[in-house]
Amino acid sequence: MKAESTAWFEYIKVINCPGNTVDNVASAYCISADNYCQENEPGSVGPWSRLYRRVVNGDGEVGEWQDLGLTCFTDAVPATSGAPEDSLGINDIVAQFHRTDFALPQVSVEPPGGRTLVHLPTFYELTWPDEGVEPEEVDTTSLVGREVRIRPLFVNATYDFGDGESFGPVKSLGGRYPDGEVQHVYSSKAVVEPSISVTYGGEYSVDGGDWETIPGSITVDGPGQSLDVLTSRNRLVGDDRAPVG
Repeated sequence: MKAESTAWFEYIKVINCPGNTVDNVASAYCISADNYCQENEPGSVGPWSRLYRRVVNGDGEVGEWQDLGLTCFTDAVPATSGAPEDSLGINDIVAQFHRTDFALPQVSVEPPGGRTLVHLPTFYELTWPDEGVEPEEVDTTSLVGREVRIRPLFVNATYDFGDGESFGPVKSLGGRYPDGEVQHVYSSKAVVEPSISVTYGGEYSVDGGDWETIPGSITVDGPGQSLDVLTSRNRLVGDDRAPVG
């Protein structure tokens, strides 16, 4: 088609989130872009995106991008005028990445049993549940007739100790007593809910091709775990084993 034309339209879809532009179509992602299409345009692919087009001619000259408005039917947007509607782009990949059923990070605490002591080092370890897609696992789906594989990658973790203190973001997965890298000492008696947040990056592959980096990242909050922080008292005992004082 291009060989027969002196000029044509080129199209681009930009996810409608703060920070995204025609020069950086996937610098940010907001769940509201997905939710809008699911709630207001049943049957659409989404995410809610702003559509732009510009004129390109056979001499390689290009015009300014023109704003054509917002759409949820992103699968119907061609790459260029006259091209098929199959136009899988990086913003479609980013949107699918954010729809991934990520494994929620679990916090394992030692001492075990949901109890620890004031002034005693408490150890934390990041673990993954059986449910969801954890780092290095592959999630396969289909987008506009193409096989897309998404592989989440672990970027870092932030440990929330439940008492207003946190540690991170760090790359450490923590560990058990006595060598675990993530430790915290509670200063007063309390019932707290420590938890872990994980930032995922990712890679994608289309139709069995090479793995490519997905722009941006997503942070997933894991559930809290109830932990009783207790105090202990030393008591002197006489020869008859009765408490002294």
